[in-house]
Amino acid sequence: MIAIVSGLPLSGALQGDRLRLGSLVKGAHQADPSATLLTLSPRPKSASLAGIADLLHGEAPYMAWHRHHWSKPSLDQPVDILCAFQLRVAPQSLTISAKYRILDLTDSLGLYRHNLGGVPEARKKRWMLQGIRRSEVQWGRLFNEVWVSTARDQDWLHKAGLMTRVMENAVPQKKVLPPGDPYHLLFVGNLEYLPNRVGMTRFLSQVWPVLARNQYQLTVVGKGSEHLKEPGVTGCGYVLSVEPYYLDAGIVISPVPLGSGSQNKILEAMGFGRPVVAATEALAGLTPVQRAAVLPAAVAADWPKQLASLHDWQLYHRIVESGFRAVPMAGDTVAARFLELLGTL
Repeated sequence: MIAIVSGLPLSGALQGDRLRLGSLVKGAHQADPSATLLTLSPRPKSASLAGIADLLHGEAPYMAWHRHHWSKPSLDQPVDILCAFQLRVAPQSLTISAKYRILDLTDSLGLYRHNLGGVPEARKKRWMLQGIRRSEVQWGRLFNEVWVSTARDQDWLHKAGLMTRVMENAVPQKKVLPPGDPYHLLFVGNLEYLPNRVGMTRFLSQVWPVLARNQYQLTVVGKGSEHLKEPGVTGCGYVLSVEPYYLDAGIVISPVPLGSGSQNKILEAMGFGRPVVAATEALAGLTPVQRAAVLPAAVAADWPKQLASLHDWQLYHRIVESGFRAVPMAGDTVAARFLELLGTL
């Protein structure tokens, strides 16, 4: 039997963490139809801690020192494989009897904090995540293996002695949409998330004036985008379905200059058959095959050139095809690893 312990419910907006959790659950059910998801609920007496978590933009629940915020998981029988979804539930999940324990960090927040160094807008985040790497290593050593989304995270945690395995992010669906208008650009991302906010702010100040003069239009979808007022930019805020926006746009951009793991929205765009132009730093979390399917922009002057190149329909379709092939479906990699483990336990 496989059990997944999570502090995040599976239902809700399909953004980063929930996409990852959905892939874990799908893979578990492919390997073991009796697999179960145990969703922990906040303890009523921890309302003050919940308020602190909200104040810190949702990062605090990842941290093991926040463990008293969550209820203990209830399971009447031991399991073959236990998977704790992110550091926030590591302590509670260890109370379940299991033959093999996995901690899915998704991305190392220690690496994320390291990557924020030198970014003026990130001082608060760096303070908030003080000691996070030590916490990841401390709890990670109590599990048989730790899962992360990229080789970069794996190398970072290997240096601390953790047995780490890359389980790359995936998309819940794949369909090639009809080609869109290459003058219509799309960015999908929560602007309350620091890397997205920093990337979009810099893009609009350094790149957008040139593109706007050349008749480009930009649609931004995600929480906080409704406040954007630049000419030629439409901020749609949070939406229930992003597919109609991918259908309208011809090219997806990702001007996100920092972070730790893979950019889920780059994978999503590839899965919808959209070419992507991205800041070079945004490619670090992708696999080599995925990076080859993205047009990189290292400096502001690269953006108009790369976007203009996609007006060549042969290149457009070639990029779409290579990107579509490079994106895995949710659950497949997870299921393969679970089946491998079940065969040895």
